[in-house]
Amino acid sequence: MLFASTFDSETYWREEGSSRLPFIPDPSRSRTVMAMDELLVALCGPEDTLLTRFEMDEAHKAYLSHIGLHFTQLSANVPIHEPNLFRALSEIPETDGRLKLFNEMTPFSVLPYVHELLNKYNYTSRLPMLSDVKRVNSKLYSADLAKRLLGSSYSHPVLSADELATVGRELMELSNGILIKDPFGVAGKGNMLLKTNTSLERIVSYLRKQEQVGSSTAFLVEPFLDVEYDFSCQFSIDESGSYQIIGLQQIINRQFAYVGSQVMQETNSQTLILKGYFDVIEKLASSLNKDGYFGHVCVDSMILRDGTLVPIVEINARQSMGLISHRLGQRLENGKYGTFTFRAVGSRHRFDYGQWLRQLNDDGILYPNNAGEGIVPLSPACLFAGYGESDYPKALSEGSFIKGRLYLFVIARDVQEHERLISMLRERFEAHGGKWYG
Repeated sequence: MLFASTFDSETYWREEGSSRLPFIPDPSRSRTVMAMDELLVALCGPEDTLLTRFEMDEAHKAYLSHIGLHFTQLSANVPIHEPNLFRALSEIPETDGRLKLFNEMTPFSVLPYVHELLNKYNYTSRLPMLSDVKRVNSKLYSADLAKRLLGSSYSHPVLSADELATVGRELMELSNGILIKDPFGVAGKGNMLLKTNTSLERIVSYLRKQEQVGSSTAFLVEPFLDVEYDFSCQFSIDESGSYQIIGLQQIINRQFAYVGSQVMQETNSQTLILKGYFDVIEKLASSLNKDGYFGHVCVDSMILRDGTLVPIVEINARQSMGLISHRLGQRLENGKYGTFTFRAVGSRHRFDYGQWLRQLNDDGILYPNNAGEGIVPLSPACLFAGYGESDYPKALSEGSFIKGRLYLFVIARDVQEHERLISMLRERFEAHGGKWYG
């Protein structure tokens, strides 16, 4: 099986000409996102091949093999200016002989040009239609489905700036703030918490200006809920409609942005059974299949502080970070406390990654240490934003850094040991001249 991916799926599903909430652009983000395909090592077995955009570090591959993550890797060798890997591969006139050797390809998500690539290489993989995938991944669909299955939903669709003003003011009177969500917002981008009517009016005015030049508005508005914990359910639906639960992951969020996942505690899992959560998942899977979708699904849910279950917050009809975390936990944690997470970092030079791994091992930070615990670094390509030895920027202005992400799976006996390992990793990274953003 060939595994391939382009992350940031929601960007490709979003309709052009849609109004946007205010956001701060990050020019360094694109290269880091393009490097995230290395994370799919968690889903690959010894017989599988992972296609990555950038060359994978040899020391990293050797380390992954040492801890039992065996796979074959190919580099795509496609132009950097096209972020969609599937489009880049589809539009190259000639075929790649390496890719002809496979019968099937599994994408992280169904995006534009995925079907074209299947046809180009005569892959036998069956995937849902792109139009159906886009529809079921919209938060507008999630809100509608929640209302159909449960009789009510905390989410209120608004289709104009004026409607946002009206609904927002009504909800502001009933709750301690409101949350505005873009239908294809993700990872803290496209969500906005408003605490006052003044801030609401500023956003309404911002959206009205976009409407005046032809943009269409569609958002969800929700009361700001008092959440005890967020969690997700990973399952898969086959083409016939039958489904299989894969796992449950508690979600670690900071300011509405995803920063990690860990296996659901047994007591919380039992609570979900008593509250009828899996009955909702069964109905949800059936509805998704009737609406044309089959494949991997990750449903985000939450428990409020008063014990209320909110089974459908949003639907991610694709593979997910929760699935990656689950697979890593199955293969590595050995009954320990395992957490998939990442940190935003920066570096001014591309240091020797293999030497760094050896130092982490000597210091008892790298998994497995003498206690069978430690940190598993997952993506050197993200760490260095996809830059190799030869093309890493040679001249950086005073104090500037190349921003990247350090993806990790942390295996520890408890939260205290988890934090200790992260703290030691930060010290070692900063000792190499790196910057730790948090």
